[in-house]
Amino acid sequence: MVKSLFTGVTGLKSHQQRMDMIGNNIANVNTVGFKADVMTFADVYYQSKRNPSAPTATLGGINPRQVGYGVKVSSVEANLTQSGYNFTDSKTDIALDGRGFFQVMDGAGNIFYTRAGNFKFDSAGYLVNSDGYHVLGVSGECDGVEGSSDIIRAIIPKTDNHVSSATKLINGTNVTVSVSAPSDYTNMSVVFTHSDFPFATYANNILTVSFNQEQQYDSKEEFDAEIRKALTAGGVNLPDDVELTIDFEPIPDDVNAAAAGNMIDDLKFTTTSSTCRFHISKSTATGKDHAYIDFSVQDNSITDTVKLKYGKDGVDTKTTGTVEVTYDAKNGWTITIYDDTTATDINNALKEFLAKEENAQVPKLSCTAFQIPTGFSNRGDAIKALCGEDVDKDSGINTDDVDKDKGQKLFGVPQGIVTGKFDFGVKEPGAFANNYNIQFAKKSGYGNTTAVWEENTLTINVCADTTIADVNEAIRKAAGGDEKKLITFYDINGLDYGAPRKVQELDGSTTWEYALGYSYNTDTSEWTDRNGQPVEEDDVLKAFGIEANKLENIEEDSAPTIFKKDATGADPDRVVWNVATREKFFGGNPTVRPTGGKDSFYTETAKNLSTFNLTDGRIGEEQTMDEFTDYMIGSDGIIIGLHPIYGTMVIGRVDIATFDNPNGLEKVAGTNFRATVASGPASVKRPGEDGAAMIVPNALEMSNVDLADEFTNMITTQRGYQANSRVITVSDTMIEELLSLKR
Repeated sequence: MVKSLFTGVTGLKSHQQRMDMIGNNIANVNTVGFKADVMTFADVYYQSKRNPSAPTATLGGINPRQVGYGVKVSSVEANLTQSGYNFTDSKTDIALDGRGFFQVMDGAGNIFYTRAGNFKFDSAGYLVNSDGYHVLGVSGECDGVEGSSDIIRAIIPKTDNHVSSATKLINGTNVTVSVSAPSDYTNMSVVFTHSDFPFATYANNILTVSFNQEQQYDSKEEFDAEIRKALTAGGVNLPDDVELTIDFEPIPDDVNAAAAGNMIDDLKFTTTSSTCRFHISKSTATGKDHAYIDFSVQDNSITDTVKLKYGKDGVDTKTTGTVEVTYDAKNGWTITIYDDTTATDINNALKEFLAKEENAQVPKLSCTAFQIPTGFSNRGDAIKALCGEDVDKDSGINTDDVDKDKGQKLFGVPQGIVTGKFDFGVKEPGAFANNYNIQFAKKSGYGNTTAVWEENTLTINVCADTTIADVNEAIRKAAGGDEKKLITFYDINGLDYGAPRKVQELDGSTTWEYALGYSYNTDTSEWTDRNGQPVEEDDVLKAFGIEANKLENIEEDSAPTIFKKDATGADPDRVVWNVATREKFFGGNPTVRPTGGKDSFYTETAKNLSTFNLTDGRIGEEQTMDEFTDYMIGSDGIIIGLHPIYGTMVIGRVDIATFDNPNGLEKVAGTNFRATVASGPASVKRPGEDGAAMIVPNALEMSNVDLADEFTNMITTQRGYQANSRVITVSDTMIEELLSLKR
């Protein structure tokens, strides 16, 4: 009976030890890198009251009879599961994501292992923890260095006493940035950045020069002047009043920028129809309204004519009636229309006529477009004008495009492949001219020539009456004053050249700009080509396919009028495409791209300027951790420092220790562990290597104590302790009853 007293005592002692462990876990609920302990119990000695026996022929087997005598603590192990992170503002706080421990060393040379990464640099440059223990890994350059257990220390070379300067190879030349005289205070970083306006700042030995790195600089003087503008605009006075100088060695022979351009003559396409167009226009306050009727034959060898006739002869009213069609091989087509005629009416009449003549060799003519906008107040006048009839001279209708006697000729193109030609150039020199595309798109009707930029693509909408002058004017509007986006088309084979553009020069003279790049100055009466070189008038006429001495007389301060040859008389390489050809070509959205643009030598160099660390020009002195302007620890454990003299420096690397049996580690104070024979020796690895943890910068691993579990364990421990105390109380009562028998 006394034995049960001691059994209860073992229960009390074991549960008390478990309560001690729970209390320690709860106390460290906010300890950085703390790992909670987990305790297990085991039963102890058993006394056998009867031994077991095997069964016999006459008697069954007997089981053993044993009585136990208490409980003991079987194990206390750390729960090494990953915990969450607390992100901090300290650049030397780090945490582990995965297996392993940081290595730290005390003053006696003992190495401990911890998950607490609240580190800092001391005044001597050592990386230490909160107890002053050295953090271990690799010092200095660590590229290719295996995991190590060396003390990490930032070592900064001593500075020399020389003039401040730095040299980089940029754009094929050695660019040297320096100060004008020796100084103890001009160890600085010079940072060049791009901005639309020049400006500079100077702080903490860092000079930042912002200027337009894409502007075209054609000389060193221009380049230096821009840098001086930046320093002046920022009000920067460098230490000891030194000046910043930039030198280039060697300077190439050709330093100028080149403007992009292109001659493209291999944009080939095919067309299968002969077409003609009846077209008139009417002036309005906002521009022009256009009325037109188009016809097409699906055979580009047809050369017939089409004549529109207004109303039937001998009929009083010509405002309404049935469309009539006649055809003969000599005179071509005659189509009678009325004020209310539509494209459907014309095509129905053509179909009916062709059905009757299906055995004859009659081209299959069709009406492909019929447009009379609302701007024409009198539709009848528009129909009359399209038919070549006279209209009221005050109507504002222009009938120059209608042949009143012969109608319109069905004009095709030579059988086979047609080649489109472009000749254009970019105004602003520089490589930007190579960084965009020019795309054409066909728009129906007249007066719809527009251009629009979308990111790096310029889309030009070409309509039925577009000329090169229209294209260039649309591009000017789309550029919005940005000369980098100004393109001049000198020739687009198949477009009429159009009227020249009047330009008022700064000296007061007037210049007229034509297609093909020609210009005429009214003050000097001189012609120049696209390169600004003088040319003779005959050369201009020849370029436009005009016979000599056919230039119209020039009135004062007006442009010479140049008439390009019509379609049938033009030179083979300057054929004016008919309606179907233009629609076929531009409807395919042809795309061209400027080439040959080149920045000037100084601009190309400016684009590649970055940071120059002027490392010389001061009295030699020791450098300390205070000299670093910034530092950080990366996920690979590498410690990077930013120094105003040496720039980016590799200070070292924090390495990770792993164990075959991490639960065999022994806990010591300060959330540290010590290796034991059970854990085995440490295997030191680079972060992220062979299963070792990666490093989480600017974070600390929190305690993995789960208060819900701890409080639950506390309750069960309390109940276990209480129950064991009852065993002792009951056993004492039973002994008391036994002793009372004697009385």
